[in-house]
Amino acid sequence: MIEQRFARAGWQLDDSFSEYLIIGHNSGRLSILAYPEAGITEEDPVFELIDHERDLTYGVQEVPPPQRAAQILQEHGQPPE
Repeated sequence: MIEQRFARAGWQLDDSFSEYLIIGHNSGRLSILAYPEAGITEEDPVFELIDHERDLTYGVQEVPPPQRAAQILQEHGQPPE
């Protein structure tokens, strides 16, 4: 289900860590991450946006398209803890 949400929003899927993480990327500097169990909890899943070039992250509850993710990260992104 999460994979479908990523794909519908325009992210390319990377299944290299599918046992631990669901990863979407835009063939550039941006990624979106979710843990597989995020889709089975009662709470809304939280997704982590990552700008690898600027070393910024930000948590969101909706899956934005990559272009919007870049804007969100520019406005609200913080270095990872």
